[in-house]
Amino acid sequence: MSILGAVKSRQDALLGRIAVEKGLVSEAQLKECVRDQMAAPPGTEKPLGVVLLAHGLIGQKQLEELLGEQNLRIRSLDAFQKQQRVEYLFGQLLVKLNKATQIQVNKCLEAQQRMAEKGVSPVPRIGEVLVEHGYITRETVAEILRMQNKELLFCTGCGRQLNIVDLEGGKTYRCRECGGTMVQRARLESLRADETFFGFELPAEEK
Repeated sequence: MSILGAVKSRQDALLGRIAVEKGLVSEAQLKECVRDQMAAPPGTEKPLGVVLLAHGLIGQKQLEELLGEQNLRIRSLDAFQKQQRVEYLFGQLLVKLNKATQIQVNKCLEAQQRMAEKGVSPVPRIGEVLVEHGYITRETVAEILRMQNKELLFCTGCGRQLNIVDLEGGKTYRCRECGGTMVQRARLESLRADETFFGFELPAEEK
């Protein structure tokens, strides 16, 4: 097990990884700080960032920057984890219909995970990643979304693009952010989806 694998706090493990990525500390220095942290008597443990600071490996400004990056990545990971089941089901439907292979789907799921770990927000949907890799077409994505009773709607007000589940015919949907009208595009310019909502979660009016 790596030394970070023994860190009790998810936040500390992530902060340590970021510090190494940014070249602020070496793997050896990080291991030493983690060992000191773990050796503290119960109830006296300090966050890893404070330990790095106490060892003189980083300054206060660098600690604040690390904590900011840590929070950004945690939010990205949390958002992605909420969406993982939807992404997985989308991929499995592609495999079942012989539109993509399991290897291709797994590769793109792993790419999404890496992006989330880097703090990318929002993480591109698996359909978008598969298209970027040349595994499927935009038309295939639209086909699978319809099979899942989803539509990709574009806000004419703020430009947000959302996956909407269970749209009701005869209704005009409004953006939750700006109140703009949500419309379907004749041709998708981008497969990016900022969020996924059920139709009932959006403001709507009868046509």
